[in-house]
Amino acid sequence: MAAKIRTADLGEFLHRIETKVFHVPPRPEKMTALERLLALVLQGDGSYPVAAKCVKGFQEAFISWNEARVARCFEIQDVIEAAGVANSHLRAELTQEYLRRVFGLQNHLDLDWLYDASSERRETLLEALGIAPEHARFVLDLDSLDEEDEDYVGAPVTASMKRMFGRMGWLPANPKESVIREIITPLLEGNNLYPNFISLSMMAYMLPVSKPKNCMKAAAMIDMFKHRNSMSDTDLHEVLVGLNYNYNLVNTGFGAKKATKKKAAKKTTKKKVTKKKPAK
Repeated sequence: MAAKIRTADLGEFLHRIETKVFHVPPRPEKMTALERLLALVLQGDGSYPVAAKCVKGFQEAFISWNEARVARCFEIQDVIEAAGVANSHLRAELTQEYLRRVFGLQNHLDLDWLYDASSERRETLLEALGIAPEHARFVLDLDSLDEEDEDYVGAPVTASMKRMFGRMGWLPANPKESVIREIITPLLEGNNLYPNFISLSMMAYMLPVSKPKNCMKAAAMIDMFKHRNSMSDTDLHEVLVGLNYNYNLVNTGFGAKKATKKKAAKKTTKKKVTKKKPAK
């Protein structure tokens, strides 16, 4: 099966839709799943490092997460303010709401089982919580990878990703995972792993599972990919809003710029005026 899309072209597409929201660093080794998901909940569509500061403050201020769950809201708020993070009251309420929902679902706060579960089971938990941002599911997918596992093959290729490659015409219908992985792997190296994987997964997530006769979303994405280097920022924003991809983009300044006619400056040469001597 020959690829119809070059890795470089896909890289240009991902560069165009890049957003700081998806710049999530790899999970620190000692960070639990409960803490990781809390950071994502507090992040929302904002900055992950800011949310991580809140989590670190909670770790230092409370003996356990259960203590934070039953604490008074102003105690949570004080920790957030001490970390220098804005909207402390809203973030405090969100923190305790998250902890209460997790506890209410399973009568304890341990979520490390998420890393051994299937993506479908993680999805079930996220839907039950109803409080995590859309990109959290893809962060957890990457967090669950274990390079020492004998079945490890790299970043996961989801069913929605396979649908997108087929509907976009990048590959024939029902492409093999190995072919997709061959295309995307060079784009997922080093610091690009999380932002590029999340961007690609989010775009695929936008497409409907059942293909309509005329899929307007797929048509919009095809046009966006085709004009990735020439579409203006304004036009791109309108397309992305229609796809529910509501994020501030990092790379702007694309599109045709209106040519401004420069007025030719007329050079004026001043003639020296010689004063006439009065006649005697």
